[in-house]
Amino acid sequence: MWGFKSGMTSEHPRLLAVQKFTSFDLQMDADLRELISMAADICDTPTAAITLLDEQSQWLKVRTGIEHEKLPRETSFCNYAIQSDELMLVPDTLRDPRLVNNPLVVNEPNLRFYAGAPLITTEGHRLGTLCVVDQKPHILNKYQQMMLKMLSKQALNIMELKLSQQLLALHQKELEEQRRTIDEAEIKLRSFFESSVNFHVLLGKRGELLDYNKTAYRFVKKAYQTKLVRGCEFVQYIEPDFKETFLVNYTLCLAGEKSYEQGHTDYPELGRVWWEASFEPAFNNDNEIIGVSYLIRNVTDRKLYEQKILEQNQSLLKIAYIQAHEYRGPLTSIMGLMNLIKEENYSAPPEYLKMMETVVNKLDTKIHEVINDVNNITLDV
Repeated sequence: MWGFKSGMTSEHPRLLAVQKFTSFDLQMDADLRELISMAADICDTPTAAITLLDEQSQWLKVRTGIEHEKLPRETSFCNYAIQSDELMLVPDTLRDPRLVNNPLVVNEPNLRFYAGAPLITTEGHRLGTLCVVDQKPHILNKYQQMMLKMLSKQALNIMELKLSQQLLALHQKELEEQRRTIDEAEIKLRSFFESSVNFHVLLGKRGELLDYNKTAYRFVKKAYQTKLVRGCEFVQYIEPDFKETFLVNYTLCLAGEKSYEQGHTDYPELGRVWWEASFEPAFNNDNEIIGVSYLIRNVTDRKLYEQKILEQNQSLLKIAYIQAHEYRGPLTSIMGLMNLIKEENYSAPPEYLKMMETVVNKLDTKIHEVINDVNNITLDV
């Protein structure tokens, strides 16, 4: 392969510039096809092409009179043409020492004529050429040479315009896809937000209500007979005995600290409500705190269940106490009376039997107390 002349633009930026065009199908562009047909007609050659040279290959992006879309760069005539700002003109390849042994000259297609005008961007990058070739020697007059140069500039203008249009269309498509993704994410987030059974509101940095879910809206409407309105001062919906605690946690949250509270509140319409409240900072896309996410879980059912468990535990302790202590007295008395009856050869006097009846009734009472406690525990569970 051949190097560049001293003072030529660095190869790496040039390759980056070429890369922008190689992925586009310029062959299908009617304006560029018409332009190379014009170049072939003006120069009276059967073949014309717009070429791009990357690190290893010569791409014939728009062509007439040739089927190949890609050739090795090392055999490319255009590899010499991009080393200069001027038109490269080779009337007879067999008389040019650079090309006389080139495979494209000594073998098929046996090229004998080449003229190539470099495609130079405004940044000075030589991307490739607009070239014409023939299998017989040629001479281009000044008019033909001037037209080939002008057409090369026009070709680059069209290419850059098409690239801008395609990039704009691609960017627009990406934006639409991003918008759809964002919309879908917002729908999912809103669906999750709205379907939550927890009271959830988003508050601004001044305590204003930015957003709320259906659970919050319904709770406020039922508890306070009013409606939540975005932009209102949310603290008006905080019970007086919790207001100071709320403001402390809200302020800490704006400073980036999460917090948690739990307790209960008595409402005229709802009765006692047990709750757990969490305060978390809300961030924007730049990771800046924009407010506070305030979430309340209604744990009344859990608390009531816990109270029932405690009551049942007390019943179990009572049963255990009865079994351990209050059963023992009657049972001891029964056992003593039975021993006395045995000593009387099971012919017990009436007094023993009355005493036995009293003790048995007492034991029966304790047994019924245990049965009632067990039934209560079973029903609660």
